[in-house]
Amino acid sequence: MALWLLFYGRLEPEKGFDGIIEMIKALHAQQPDWSEGTKEKSSPEPVEFFIFGSGSLQKELLPLTEYPTVHYFWFQPLQKIKSYLGNIDYCLMPSDFLETFGLSALNALSWGVPVVGYRKGGLEPFIEGQNNLFSYQGKTTGERLIKRCEMARDSQQKSTISPSFLDKYSTEAWYERFLALLHRPASANTPLHIVLVSDFINKVGGIETYLHDVKAILEAHGHTVKLWGGQLPKGILWKIRIYLGLLFAPLNIWSAAKFRKFVKKEQPDLIWYHSLLRNLGAGVVSSLPPVKNSSKQERKLWMMYHDFGYFYPYPKKLYAVDQIKTPLSLQHFLSAVKHEGICSKLAVLFKYFWLQPLKKQLTKQIDLHLVPSPFMEDIVSASYGLSKGKVTSLEHFIQW
Repeated sequence: MALWLLFYGRLEPEKGFDGIIEMIKALHAQQPDWSEGTKEKSSPEPVEFFIFGSGSLQKELLPLTEYPTVHYFWFQPLQKIKSYLGNIDYCLMPSDFLETFGLSALNALSWGVPVVGYRKGGLEPFIEGQNNLFSYQGKTTGERLIKRCEMARDSQQKSTISPSFLDKYSTEAWYERFLALLHRPASANTPLHIVLVSDFINKVGGIETYLHDVKAILEAHGHTVKLWGGQLPKGILWKIRIYLGLLFAPLNIWSAAKFRKFVKKEQPDLIWYHSLLRNLGAGVVSSLPPVKNSSKQERKLWMMYHDFGYFYPYPKKLYAVDQIKTPLSLQHFLSAVKHEGICSKLAVLFKYFWLQPLKKQLTKQIDLHLVPSPFMEDIVSASYGLSKGKVTSLEHFIQW
């Protein structure tokens, strides 16, 4: 049978998109007649690719769009992608690196589209046995994708998604979990004043989009929510801003002073940190003004770990949990580059000492450390030497 395959996200090697490019080229080599607009009766049905996104591999994808089976739509909002789902058979999510949570996979499942990828890390709950690329022989992701594709074309049976499974990831289920972490009953109607903090708060990536989605959910339940952080520019200034932020975050006294002034004025009930690596640093966590009104409950401080940059020098090269050595010591951190050159070791050494002030403040000040997937709980607690009760999961929700 013909197969329609979807990919949406960043066109990057860590997302396994190089494997998809390999797959497209190999299928074209097997069936060049499809590119010529003809088809022999004996040749199998085509594999159609519907690709949404942008990234460094875009330049390799563009020449392949000359094939009539490759449909590239660049970056599009989720609502636009949804309009193409009528005939999609599988969503490809072959991430090579360790995902903290498979939000794109969860969204695909909510559309009724099964997900093909490596069943590990944050993707584990969303990939069934026959869609697990680890089940197929092959030296590369592309070879494994082709074997899964061949099996799918030989079978008329597709995966089905249980509604009860998706209910676990509804926005209402997420909100009930949020209240439980605050030790408030679902019937509690006292509105909270909440501040969501991140390096950047304009919609430039997954973390920032999550912030805006969380803000909308909490405000729909009557809470007052404010975002606090920087604005990341577009174009070439984006990279300059990121690199400068990484370099000077430990010395970002200016943002720390501004945040203390903001907290003193706003007096929030909950300060929820999300990303502090690329701009803000440790200063925004330490020495916050006390709660003015003694009748108010004690202020809560939460930290959400959306990536592994706090525990591993190269998150995009993290393929398995056992690569992270705990606790977070210099020896364990350097073990990630034990076979690399002196420049790589010096860079990792710099990052380790760069992380120390942040680690100190997070372990000292934060009341509750949150992760998007349960498998990360042990990583955070063992890395920072935290008791199991201080680390727990708050899984993401279906975006719409």
